Amino acid sequence: MAAEGAIGEVVAALSSPRWTAVRDAVERAGELLRAGAPSGAEVAEIGGRMVELAAHPKWEVRKAVAGTIQHLKHETFHTALARLLQDDNAYVQDAAQRTLARRSDLTRADILKEQHGDLLLRWLADLEAQHGARARRDALKVAEKYTELVVREARHEIVKVIAPLDATLLNLENGLERAKVDREVYAKHITRGRARLRLLTAIIDSLRDLTADVTPDFHGEDLREMVEEALGLVKDRMRDKGGPMQTEVTVPRDVRVEAHRHRLLQAFSNILQNAFEAYDGLAIPGKVQIDSRPDDDERRVVISFIDDGCGMSEENLRDAFQLYSSKKPDGTGFGLPLAKKIVETEHGGSIRLASAKGKGTTVTVVLPLDQEDRQE
Repeated sequence: MAAEGAIGEVVAALSSPRWTAVRDAVERAGELLRAGAPSGAEVAEIGGRMVELAAHPKWEVRKAVAGTIQHLKHETFHTALARLLQDDNAYVQDAAQRTLARRSDLTRADILKEQHGDLLLRWLADLEAQHGARARRDALKVAEKYTELVVREARHEIVKVIAPLDATLLNLENGLERAKVDREVYAKHITRGRARLRLLTAIIDSLRDLTADVTPDFHGEDLREMVEEALGLVKDRMRDKGGPMQTEVTVPRDVRVEAHRHRLLQAFSNILQNAFEAYDGLAIPGKVQIDSRPDDDERRVVISFIDDGCGMSEENLRDAFQLYSSKKPDGTGFGLPLAKKIVETEHGGSIRLASAKGKGTTVTVVLPLDQEDRQE
């Protein structure tokens, strides 16, 4: 009902005697069209009004129409656009040309981006309907600031990878110019370059995984089988990097949890990756243990991932679930934040961390056996 009222107000404002009110209503109509709020009949009515307003005496209104009709998925788009492309005002013509280019050159990526934008506008419209226009504006500001933060931090981390990679390639280039080819030296440069590219790819992939809007596909899964599979994945990755000498799994074979298998495997393997890397540079043999027990109410299972590796300082422990907090040379800073999202947001469980410098780390994951018992 709130959306219908907003559409009615916009349509009424399109007939206002004040050109500034008409221009604002045209822009608001564009937002509603992009969000998919109007019905078929309402879209046709708005489209008809856009055709009329394409001949409005004020160029500012006509320019606003040129921007709005890009969201008009209706045959009247072409009629309005034809008028605007012949407009006497250069600003209006330019806006119409941009709209034509946007509608003509949409790629699959553009379409997906537009769909995500539509979803955001729909969320904002719902927020405005429930809490008013100020809440909408404030939420949009927060979203923009958070996006800016994530992008800035991601760029910072990626630049840290690109800079040494660029230096490596420069060394290769200078050596080739001197025409003194030492195969061993260049093999090292190439190895380092490829390692940096793998890390850069891991950062980008992790950013995608962290921000992905996942609809979990829950099925009853054997918990021990998933733990052993995650352990096998990490052992394969760490085969040439050392790590603990022993692993011990004491998870019973009769425990089943309702889970999205792929995502939970990702969380488990991220936790285990950290456990294995806790032995980097340590001369002592170590052991990683994974065990489980029923929670107090027996509707949840508690899984513990225990290592006796290097442990964490109080500062690192406090920041462990923050993005980019990893202090490892090849760490992406996404492992535990992504595990937290998967366990808590997607599976309705909880994750906590206990660690002491030089004494090891324990990561405790609590999961509902049935998604009906999830914690929200």
